[in-house]
Amino acid sequence: MADKSRALSSISYLGLFISGVCALAAVASGLGHRWGLWHFSTGFQIFKAASVIALLSVAVSMAGGLFALRDASRRKTLCAALGIALGFIVAGFLHAHMQIARRVPKIHDITTDTRNPPAFQAVLPLRKGAKNPPTYEGIRIARLQKKAYPDIKPLTFQTSKEEVFKRALAAAQAMGWHVVSSKPTEGRIEAYDTTFWYGFIDDIVIRITSSSGTTRLDIRSKSRVGVGDIGENARRIRGFLEKLKVR
Repeated sequence: MADKSRALSSISYLGLFISGVCALAAVASGLGHRWGLWHFSTGFQIFKAASVIALLSVAVSMAGGLFALRDASRRKTLCAALGIALGFIVAGFLHAHMQIARRVPKIHDITTDTRNPPAFQAVLPLRKGAKNPPTYEGIRIARLQKKAYPDIKPLTFQTSKEEVFKRALAAAQAMGWHVVSSKPTEGRIEAYDTTFWYGFIDDIVIRITSSSGTTRLDIRSKSRVGVGDIGENARRIRGFLEKLKVR
């Protein structure tokens, strides 16, 4: 009986192994696309499969943990605990992304000026072949954005256009964006940003104008691929605007 209990408690090793493989697969799902090994849709499928199997690893680790406790094996109990934790982390990460995707609209073009959004110019050659066209889709997108992100609005300053331009360029560089073009006389900055995990590229254009002693800054961020962006473009714009506000 004791031998059988020890054998069953070894299931905790299996649970930890499965959860570890799932964690590696989840990480590789994004990096594989970033490195050009497969399409992002394939990466999504790998991630989903890893998350589902991770739940199985939790069940296996729990079973092994119960027998490990009965067998008074600290090593196997620790393996079971690690397997449970790792499995929940992988599955929970997918669940968190799904919750965000449900809360935000399936749009990929965010701007502080939905009536007259800044137009892309310098980055157009880089967008050649991109699934999403550089043009703004109009009123439908504007309505969805205003409902989901009502806080995203232009910034106004009581300083000169030149000063705002310097601050905007410094903020863009501080955020790690790849600046493609910066034209102080036109008040225009164009750049692109690459997401950490899947390596998606989003293009950014900043427009700075002055009138009646005030300077206005507008910004637009748009994904090159994908129907939705899980709120990434909005988060990027918010982060940029916050950097300008605190200075």
